[in-house]
Amino acid sequence: MKLKCLSFVLPMLCVLTGIALGAVTGKITGVITDTQTKEPLVGVSVQIVGTTMGGQTNEDGRYTILNVPVGTYVLKLSAVGYAPVEVSNVEVSADLASYQSHSMTSQVTDLNQVITVTAERPLVMKDKTTTVNILRRDEILSMPTRGFDQVVGIQNSVVRMKSNVDLRQRGFREASGPAATEMNLRGGRPSEVAYYVDGFSQQDPLSGLSTANINNNAIKEISVTSGAFSAEYGNIASGIVNVVTNSGTDKYSGNIEVVSDNLVGAKHSYDQNFYAGDFSGPIPGLKKGFFFFSGERRWLGDRQPSSKTKEMVERFNLQDQFGPNYQRLPSNTQSGWSYQGKIDYAFTPNVKMALSANGSVDNWREYRHERIYDVNHQPRYEDKNLGANAKITHTLSANTFYNLSASYFKTERFRGDNLLWKDMNAYQRPFADPEEDPSNLFFAWDEDITYNDSVYQHQQAYWANYLKRKASYLGFKGDLTHKVNDQHTLRGGFDFQRHTLRYFENLDATTAYNAQYVNRYGYDANAEESDTLSWINNTKHPINLGLYLEDRFDLQNMIISAGLRFDYFDYKALRFIDSLNPLNPGRIDTTGDNLDESDFEASKKFSRFSPRLGVAFPVSDKTQFHINYGKFFQRPDLRNLYVGYDFFAARITGGSFYPFASPNLEPEKTTQYEVGVTHQLGNNTALSFTAYYKDVQDLTQIFHVSPANPNTYDIFGNIDYGTIKGLDVELNMRRTRSISLDLKYTLSYAEGTGSYSQSRYIIAWQNPNEPMKTTAPLDYDQRHNFTAIVDVRAGKHEGPKVGNFYLLENTGVNFLVMASSGVPYTPLRVDNSVTLAAYSPIPTGPINSQSLPWTFRIDMKLERIIKVGNYTLTPYLWVRNLLDRDNVLAVHETTGKPDENGWLNTSAGRDFVGNFGSEGYNLIQFNPKNWDIPRMFLFGLRASF
Repeated sequence: MKLKCLSFVLPMLCVLTGIALGAVTGKITGVITDTQTKEPLVGVSVQIVGTTMGGQTNEDGRYTILNVPVGTYVLKLSAVGYAPVEVSNVEVSADLASYQSHSMTSQVTDLNQVITVTAERPLVMKDKTTTVNILRRDEILSMPTRGFDQVVGIQNSVVRMKSNVDLRQRGFREASGPAATEMNLRGGRPSEVAYYVDGFSQQDPLSGLSTANINNNAIKEISVTSGAFSAEYGNIASGIVNVVTNSGTDKYSGNIEVVSDNLVGAKHSYDQNFYAGDFSGPIPGLKKGFFFFSGERRWLGDRQPSSKTKEMVERFNLQDQFGPNYQRLPSNTQSGWSYQGKIDYAFTPNVKMALSANGSVDNWREYRHERIYDVNHQPRYEDKNLGANAKITHTLSANTFYNLSASYFKTERFRGDNLLWKDMNAYQRPFADPEEDPSNLFFAWDEDITYNDSVYQHQQAYWANYLKRKASYLGFKGDLTHKVNDQHTLRGGFDFQRHTLRYFENLDATTAYNAQYVNRYGYDANAEESDTLSWINNTKHPINLGLYLEDRFDLQNMIISAGLRFDYFDYKALRFIDSLNPLNPGRIDTTGDNLDESDFEASKKFSRFSPRLGVAFPVSDKTQFHINYGKFFQRPDLRNLYVGYDFFAARITGGSFYPFASPNLEPEKTTQYEVGVTHQLGNNTALSFTAYYKDVQDLTQIFHVSPANPNTYDIFGNIDYGTIKGLDVELNMRRTRSISLDLKYTLSYAEGTGSYSQSRYIIAWQNPNEPMKTTAPLDYDQRHNFTAIVDVRAGKHEGPKVGNFYLLENTGVNFLVMASSGVPYTPLRVDNSVTLAAYSPIPTGPINSQSLPWTFRIDMKLERIIKVGNYTLTPYLWVRNLLDRDNVLAVHETTGKPDENGWLNTSAGRDFVGNFGSEGYNLIQFNPKNWDIPRMFLFGLRASF
């Protein structure tokens, strides 16, 4: 009956509300007055030059232009008896209003007179009801960053966690992506950040993360919302990253860019190379059609260099193994492509269509230091992303519009042994093929390594974990916006997604197929896609539906945005009827050999309402105060909901420890409060303070099911909780005498019972009956975070002058200064964590009671703009870690040092040194990934036409 209702409601919503893209448009509004009398002018025509969008002032002199795409425009004001006014540099940002109030002068003599005005970006956004950081194309291109993830990482309340799977990522966590960086926003988990490109989700539904890659030159604007966001957004708990890409115009234009640190004769290169281009303009034969296409090719010989690799090689005499460029980490490459395209066409001035697509492919290798003697058999990954979207916008009147859109997104990952790669049969051969495998490995270890030398014995082996997964969704989104009057705007809509999930992981591909090692659904036993499998391993198709209504009041001294959202989640899964006796409910099962569909029932369906409220108080034109409140619900990461039930049955029967996914998980809940004030100091500087508090509940974590038959087991449940609080401070100075400045500081406290969904796996394994009773600092509890962006730039005919030549005209330098206190770690008892195949750490103090040292880094970009006819050349120098500082990212928790665990100083360690020496052991504990990047020089050239 419920499905029949949904099949009726969804089409009706499409008809009544339409489907819209979130956060790709804003509005322009203001009041037009007479210069002399200051009285409002009625009937003034306000047009956006080069478009069909515009409006007219009412009896109060007020106008509003809705649904304006993100960008920079020129406004033209026209009225009988008044000189026309053109306002340039009018910037429109997603989900915000651009206030453009101007005056007009009576036209007495010169009938051709046009008054020109240049708009300035306001330092105080009067309608801002939450924390949002916006960066536009010119700012992004001038900064020493590449990729939207690096831009996001320097915003307030963002903690950048560099992945080090060797030490920090315990608990079966796989590497997040080739960038090796995870983003934690306001103390939330990495999967609690939503990533949108042109309004469409770019997240992997299984992991909740994103491996999408967008060319820098294709980005028009990046906005990061870290406060309570509007009711339009659902199924996300901590924040939103929205990337708006460029669109074509009525003129052909393009860019070609080359960036490399591997120029001819370059020393100490890390082989970092980027080649990008874009082209846009009108579509031939279509008067109202425009296109934009971009692409990027990248090759990184060392995708995440370490400042200590060269020292390690020279200290342990590894030059022959690492080769002439031994400053690079071996088996740490990345080769990738990304592409993006957009077509805009106007059927009529009121009906417009937009088609867009983006995708990326990255093939990368992951250096694992414990396998340093076996670099050819390190893990290798392939990540693929593809998104396609279609949207129609229909403006019914000056006060009402709706959009219709549909989207498809697919993400894939494969991980396997670097040499054996996708040939699963090759993993099971007893001896290596010397033509394929120059390492000449045996099944488990190299013949040249003796069994007794335990430092090396377990290093020489294939990467046995064979992973293949694919997730996609078909989505529809929508909204209808109606301006009731100048002070009141209503907005409502929905979003719907149907997912297709496939997963195959063989924990030990070197052995014959064994259900105890293979977790799969949507793939057959040979890792081939199949939609004809039984209920045990069938493809998963969860759905989620969201409805929302939002009411906005723009009053003279107050702006109120109130909304209510409804979310519906249906996992479309089977769950155990009896979790204590999962395989045979109703009788004691001591063998676990009977897996039957009658043991299961349909999983629960979840419905949640979440209110949102934001209020802005423009106290004056220089001071703004805002508060907001919201409840947010997020579906757990889908990989924590599904498991192949033959894998479950085999595993629980054998009594092996493994954290199982559970379709019993409920949506996770976050309640957030925020209060902030922004004040303009003088004409060019603003200072803002924002305090926030978050209460999080029902987060996913492992717990132990006991007693249970045939054996106890561990499964995910909604048992984690926590509190996050903090203060953001920002000082922004727009360009004054060639200098602009943006200073950001965050003070935060993030505490909870678990940092990740498997952070308690050791407790569940060793102390299964001990529940987590108290909170502790989370792994990403970074107390202090400071960022400064300093831009010094001389325009045309500016700077020092020698004769008629300006030495530094059109030259600029941008400094990015980053300083952060260390993230916490748990002190552990000194033990042999290097040679033991199974190491069980024992804490010597409270969880996360110690902290890593501070990190400090300066990046720089120096560029000069050169005009050559109709072309613009921009050569630049990009320096990362300008001061060549060694920043520690991870330590051995037994000593707090990045290069030693302390065991060799124990009696057992001294005995070991007497028998085997210390060099091999010292090499394994000297992990170069414990340090950040060295100083790197990259040279770039961008040609624009």
